[in-house]
Amino acid sequence: MNCSSKQKILATGARGMMGSDIIPILSKEFEVLSTDIAELNVCEPSQVREAMASFRPNWVLHMAAMTDLDRCEVEQEAAKAVNFEGTRNIARACAEFDAGIIYISTSGVFSGRKKVPYTEDDVPRPKNFYGETKYWGELAVREILPESRRLILRAGWLFGGGPLDKKFVGKIYKLAKEKGELSAVEDIFGSPNYSVDIGALIIYLVKNNLFGLFHAANEGWANRFQIAEEIVRIANIDCIVKPVPSSFFVTKAPRPPMEAIENRRLKELGYNMRPWKEALAEYVFRLAE
Repeated sequence: MNCSSKQKILATGARGMMGSDIIPILSKEFEVLSTDIAELNVCEPSQVREAMASFRPNWVLHMAAMTDLDRCEVEQEAAKAVNFEGTRNIARACAEFDAGIIYISTSGVFSGRKKVPYTEDDVPRPKNFYGETKYWGELAVREILPESRRLILRAGWLFGGGPLDKKFVGKIYKLAKEKGELSAVEDIFGSPNYSVDIGALIIYLVKNNLFGLFHAANEGWANRFQIAEEIVRIANIDCIVKPVPSSFFVTKAPRPPMEAIENRRLKELGYNMRPWKEALAEYVFRLAE
């Protein structure tokens, strides 16, 4: 691997919600080359090899992904190409150029049949095609690279990115300010996850030469209704949030009823992600600025 004093990270999908938060954090510790799909199409092996040969990174932070669950369910070939084949291309290039991979996976690799959060020891059984493709990506990384060259981080329900946030927290904050009443699902549970905290975690893992599979969500779990209520409370918005069953919203991709994860391996190392309510409060105040 590159032996310069400052390690180099090539980041894919870096212009999105997650990357916009993580890259500034990583740039304080590493030399980072940020790319998006227009600059580095992970589905094209030649482009990946060219970027690797030019930059010679120690690590590739692989965030590029097709993350819209319903779109993945409908456009399965495209989802497979980006989430699985693109990840495999990155892993192969890492093996060729003696680099490590930091692969951002998802809590969505599980079936949701458990009543309590999933740990790293639980066997993935994805309930939708998005989860399937992300799990295939995990398997490709594990097959191609030795453990000392791979970090697989399973993120929870991500929020962050400010104006780039098109996910649940960003949507609820915007709608709550516009409407006096909202509905949010009460029978699907997950682990809220601030992208900023994943950036700090990556620095910790890389600098301490820690490898393998880690769950990486903020501490605790909740349903969508509880998260929406907390957003409205923190922001002091005059909006009523009504709990509804998941059947209230029609979706193309099935949702696992339990998507929450426990960071068992991080806790064993003595590393604790902060509680989700604390992280959410920081982010909501950021949105209000």
